Amino acid sequence: MSREHAPATILCVEDEEYILEELGEELSSRGYAVLTASNSDEAEAILSRNRPDIVLCDVMLPGRSGFELLGDLRASGKLAETTAFIFLTALSDRKPHLTGLRAGAHDYLTKPVDLDLLHLKIENTLAFAHRLRDGMVPAGEPLDVHLSRREEQVLSLLGQGERTGAIASRLEISEHTVSHYIKELYRKLGINNRADAARMAISLGLAGRPGLRS
Repeated sequence: MSREHAPATILCVEDEEYILEELGEELSSRGYAVLTASNSDEAEAILSRNRPDIVLCDVMLPGRSGFELLGDLRASGKLAETTAFIFLTALSDRKPHLTGLRAGAHDYLTKPVDLDLLHLKIENTLAFAHRLRDGMVPAGEPLDVHLSRREEQVLSLLGQGERTGAIASRLEISEHTVSHYIKELYRKLGINNRADAARMAISLGLAGRPGLRS
């Protein structure tokens, strides 16, 4: 039987006022409780008093960047383990995306924000968080899951941000086979997107692991 959950709270951190207003109006119209901050200091103050379900945070903020804010929040313990952190960025380069994921971000959205994609990512993130809170996926505990060597290799490459074609090339297997391994990883680990897979690879110490030859 599914459990009822209270409306989610989302903190939006964005220095461009019109984007912040648009996000707030859009999320409020969907029934979410919305908190807003225009810089890292305001966001940190809010997080010291509140525990939102999701933080949507711009990368390029005045003063401390979004990366620096996330690092400080993790170090100080002000960001609850159950709070998902999603970056908003106009940066299309792969490197900053990986930097954010390794800092502990759960996902990325590229500006200008696609509102349909925003809502889909929020819904998926909340569904995963609810499973954690309901005890379906124990948070902070070792996963009692056996991964084959090939599954570990695929998960490692997902943790490095590699796409299906690149993984197939690195491992010298077909893209169809890679897709099968990814599907099995999602099933075994209780995840449903590549951002969760990357985060899981990092938490298991698989991201960036050398020696990928079979």
